[in-house]
Amino acid sequence: MAAPLARTDLTSRRKRVVAKAIFRGMDLYERLTSRLLVSVTGPADDPFYSQPGDLDALRPGEVLDARPVEIRVFRRRIKADAWQVKFRSTDSTGAAVSGVTTVMIPRRPFTGSVRPLLSYQCAIDSLGATADPSYTLRHGNLWELPLMVRALRRGWAVVTTDYNGPQHAFGALPLVARFVLDGVRAAIAFEPAGFDAATPIGLWGYSGGAQATLFAAEQQPAYAPELNLVGAAAGGIGVDAISSPHMFEDGNVLSGIPFGAVIGLSRGFPDVDLLGVLTPQGQTMVAAAADMTVEQLVMNFAFIRWSDHLTVPSVLEIPGVRAALAAIRLGRATPATAMHLYHAVHDKYPPIADVDELVEKYRREGVDVTYRRFRFGGHVIASFAGVPGALRFLSERFGSPVTGR
Repeated sequence: MAAPLARTDLTSRRKRVVAKAIFRGMDLYERLTSRLLVSVTGPADDPFYSQPGDLDALRPGEVLDARPVEIRVFRRRIKADAWQVKFRSTDSTGAAVSGVTTVMIPRRPFTGSVRPLLSYQCAIDSLGATADPSYTLRHGNLWELPLMVRALRRGWAVVTTDYNGPQHAFGALPLVARFVLDGVRAAIAFEPAGFDAATPIGLWGYSGGAQATLFAAEQQPAYAPELNLVGAAAGGIGVDAISSPHMFEDGNVLSGIPFGAVIGLSRGFPDVDLLGVLTPQGQTMVAAAADMTVEQLVMNFAFIRWSDHLTVPSVLEIPGVRAALAAIRLGRATPATAMHLYHAVHDKYPPIADVDELVEKYRREGVDVTYRRFRFGGHVIASFAGVPGALRFLSERFGSPVTGR
């Protein structure tokens, strides 16, 4: 078993014991599940993921390369034709870079008039390539794949993109939106998939995937107006991190996720000077987290508080952070498509009040929004409870049967 990180910031014996138990439990979980997975070459050693030169002359979303792949849940192969498609996009500095998306076409016919394309945004929430869907779909451990399978069984095509970009800028939503939309452009342009400009497109995601979904929906009218976007469904929506700064200081069992988010933000916004305000232990922690998946962040950074590792009082005082958080606030632009949003009333992060306000703003701006507030359970319960409504909404937008199991 890998040794846990030295955590001198955990002054409570109870927290040290719990943090050690979390590490051991998740390490055991990873060891057990790894025996059920298919061995595939990691992105760092796979030439398909390499960044090509001379991209400036190409259009965003233009296809660079493609290869057929097999999609699996553990070792069981999904009955769909699938390809990884490499495409041109743009990073946070404006430089042309490449990205990878995965296109899945069901082998059953679509009973409507035109086969629709669902762009599903996974909650990647990670700092390394081994959490990206193009890898986990082949490896067999993408836990949101059953939701995509629900779409495939309806005859819909599905595309899911490694939307954090080559720097794995977790939480940098302007970059994320570009990668989502350019991934859809690449899928439409990929000839073997059989799409065209009239293909109806829907977006869907939960939690971190909801942020990616909604930011892409907001940016689509200006960035990719040619896409026939007919609807977007999103749940567990983080609207405005500035309204909940205490999530960086709560020090709970899931504190590794906001810890990783600040690191990702610093990658996506060059003006964020995180390295300049880290304590020596903070530098060690950030370096250790560099390539971690969300599971590894949770495993290693339970109960972490950002202020314990900064030379400034809080995350909001890191140079450039306030401007970056303002830039990733939802509601900065108006979607041009119908929306279906859902959220748990008792969800602490993100709070329901922010979502209520976003819904009202969209409606004032003329957006057709259906909104479901779940009064039972929290973030995890709503992720399951919201699935039937999201599928029903997308079915109606696609003009496809809503009775599929």
